[in-house]
Amino acid sequence: MPPSNHPSRRPRAALATIGLAALLAAPLVSGCEPAGGTVTWAEAFDTSGAGALSGVWGSGPEDVFVVGGTPDQGEVHHFDGTSWSEMQVPAGVPLLVWTYGFGRDDVYAVGVGGGAIRYDGVGWSALDTGTDEDLWGVWGAATDDVWVVGGVVGDGEPVILHWDGATFSPVGLDPAENTRGASSLFKVWGIGGKTFAVGESGLIVEWDGAAWRGVSGGANADDDFVSLWGTAADHIVAVGGRSNARIARYDGTSWTTEAPSGVGGLNAVFMGAEDEAVVGGIYGYTATFDPGTGELAGDPVVTDYDIHAIWGDGAGRHYAVGGHFFEPYTGVALVRTVE
Repeated sequence: MPPSNHPSRRPRAALATIGLAALLAAPLVSGCEPAGGTVTWAEAFDTSGAGALSGVWGSGPEDVFVVGGTPDQGEVHHFDGTSWSEMQVPAGVPLLVWTYGFGRDDVYAVGVGGGAIRYDGVGWSALDTGTDEDLWGVWGAATDDVWVVGGVVGDGEPVILHWDGATFSPVGLDPAENTRGASSLFKVWGIGGKTFAVGESGLIVEWDGAAWRGVSGGANADDDFVSLWGTAADHIVAVGGRSNARIARYDGTSWTTEAPSGVGGLNAVFMGAEDEAVVGGIYGYTATFDPGTGELAGDPVVTDYDIHAIWGDGAGRHYAVGGHFFEPYTGVALVRTVE
């Protein structure tokens, strides 16, 4: 049984020994000392009344969105630079998994059961995706060029949808390009004219402007890829692995995948600088990864909940969210600073 408890995976058998209550009661925790200083992780906001948390994105330090919820109702929490508040989500929209946007008045979130919502700066409204299959990732090059990926894990074919600013349209993946026989894609992301989606069993596909094409991740791309980010079209990192990490690097021509020893499965990655990717994974693991050297520097562990998403605000803070994706559907939200 894979140890990650994200809804795209089976639940792990048991929690580790550091409870959420201990995290909330504890003082700030600091630890490793990278070149820039000492890393400190702290609670971002009180999640005692929240559901599981799975995605985070913002337009800047004063506009951060965190999504999650329960199977019955999705949640969005927002930071305005001073305080966090819960936003109203249309009734009946289930657990939200991922979020991405183009500014404080144009944000998307997708989730299980084909759920999707859009924020226009005033409120969230539900979108008709035309599917009831689970949606795990959303990213776009522009507000009328948005990609959504998903699928029911272990059953059927991956789901790929394109939003043109008005409607969602399904975009098929040729079985010949599904080189790993995957049933789901977990995330989609692009930069500099490159757009990739990653998913089950090490599947990586690239949009060539007309169709999605399967590309090789290298010899070690033999486990799920869960997320990806980069700083340029020739500098992208993808992470995954269920119980043991996989880290893939794209150099503009090809992908190379590593399986670092002694590191558990990874779910989250954010890159704000060419020489640093902040990654997160199972049992509260977070670290910095240097794509140039391949070195991982672990941060202090302050929660036993799996980390599912990380995003940096460009002003020195990184937000990490995660949670317990089975009863009682509780979450964790952390903020990382370096002093």
